[in-house]
This record gives sequence, C-alpha cells and structure tokens, in this order.
Amino acid sequence: VSCNLMKTNTIILFLIILSLFGCSADIENITVTGKIVDESNGSPIINAEVVILCWYEHSFEEASFEKKTALTDNEGFFRVNFDKGHKIDIASKAKNYLPNRSYNDLTENKLELTLKLDKQQNNPTLVKLLSTEKGFYQGQNDYPFLRVRVYDNDNVLNFENQETYGFDHESLIMSLDTINSDFWFKQIRKDNPPSVIKTNPQGGIKPIFENEISSSVLYEQNIAPTKGYKTEYILTGNEEGFFVLCRDGKTYGKLIFENSTIDIGKPDGNGGYYKEFGKNFNWIHQENGSTNLTYPNSEIDLENFLVDYRLR
Repeated sequence: VSCNLMKTNTIILFLIILSLFGCSADIENITVTGKIVDESNGSPIINAEVVILCWYEHSFEEASFEKKTALTDNEGFFRVNFDKGHKIDIASKAKNYLPNRSYNDLTENKLELTLKLDKQQNNPTLVKLLSTEKGFYQGQNDYPFLRVRVYDNDNVLNFENQETYGFDHESLIMSLDTINSDFWFKQIRKDNPPSVIKTNPQGGIKPIFENEISSSVLYEQNIAPTKGYKTEYILTGNEEGFFVLCRDGKTYGKLIFENSTIDIGKPDGNGGYYKEFGKNFNWIHQENGSTNLTYPNSEIDLENFLVDYRLR
C-alpha cells in the first residue's frame, strides 16, 4: 500500500510541476486553413501575405516555433501543414489593408479560421513616436521611457531623493518639468514599479481595456472620446492602452505601454548610483485637435507583429 501511495504522490507531483512550467502537449500532423477577407464587406482578399507560427515544445522547459508563409489564392484561402505543435499564431496584411493577427491554442490537429482586414486610411496629420522605431533605450530624452529615478544613499535607495520624467507631446521628449508635461508616473515609496499615472490638470487619461481589443490597440480604438478623462489613474494590469487629453485641453493622443516593466540601476557619473523604474511606450497624437487616431501604416513585419510585445 505504501508503495502505491508513493507512486500516486509522485504522479501528482509530476503533474504539478508540468502545470507550473505551463507545458502543453504537442499535437501531430497539423493542418491550418484560413481565409483572409475584407472587414467591411466580407469579400476575399487575393494575394494577401500570411505568416503562420506553430509553437511546439523544444524541451521540457523551452518552447520554439516553426514559421511558414503563404499567399492567399483567388478566393482568399491559404493552407499550411506542420508536423507538431500546440499553438498557432497567424498574422496577415495586404496592399491597401492594415495588418491583423490571431492567437490560437490547439485542441485538435485541424484549425480553420477567417481573418478580417481593415482598409488602410490616410491620416497625414498624425504624429507618432514609436519605441519600435527608436531602438533600445540609450539614455536619450527623446526615447519614450516614462520613469521614476531614485538615487541611493550609502547603497540604500533614498525615496526622498527621486525624480519623475514626464512626457511633453509638443516636443516629443521626456522632461523633469511636469508642469509642462502631459503625463508622468507618481513618485514611489517602495522598491516597486510605479502604479499611478498623473496628468496635467487641464488634461487627463482614459484606459482602453483588454476586452475592448481583438488584435492590436495600435490599429483599433481609433477615435478618442471627448469625455471621461481623469487626472490620476491607478494601473490595474488589464489596460491595453490609454486615450490622453493633452495639457492644452484640445489635443488627443493614444498611449501604449509595453508589457514589460523596466527596473534598472546605473551610476550617476558622480560616484553615486540610481535606479529607474518605469515603462517604455508608444505614442500617437493629432496636432490639429482631431479625435481621429487611426494609425495608417500597413508596412509592418508580420513576424515581429506576432512575437514582439512592443507592437501591442
């Protein structure tokens, strides 16, 4: 009896370990078929570019993916096959259409789907500052990194000696002058990421939640509301982005944080040390006061669109 009990406990422990690592059982001989259509009328889109990533367990603790590409036929269809996997990611774009993407966990070896593309719209007055186009942060004030800097005191963070960098939509730079900034993080009191966004009293911020987005907040929720803005907002973790009313009270923008939180330490150049807490972000706004925040660019790498969290 004790031997059987030991075996049972071993099996239970193994299952718990599997669940902790998030391992998914791979399915074999996978067929993916799909159709790319126009969002407005459902008509098929011919010669649409499609990128398909099939994720599989490379080892007990590591997942990898196989990539395949396709072009849709005269009826908008595509078809690809994979040897094994447990998750299928698909993105597509076409001439004069914005990209769209879909993430799918496999429960069987066949996946059929329809992906709808919106037509590209010109929006020449839109101003943009994207972290994906700026490279990695190198300390420049024109890199979109909203942060709080805390200086140390004898190797202990001194929360009485900190700075918060706000964002100025007019100059597109980060600034310590929050009076002339549109939004910034409230100062922190513990060695934790900042969780409160503050704005200029003449402006405000309004969240866009996960359940309001089907693919990418960059390409969706394109019309800024004119009401409902708050000058202080506590992050919940369920936000995909934010509408922003800028400090002039008439300019509207969209703020999109990257998923990851930055927590880095650096020497201050004077023999001291500081830590910075914050988030990289993407930003777009209309200089002319329009609420139209439609991002018009369809020229995007589809693999990056699928796997790069910065392209929310």
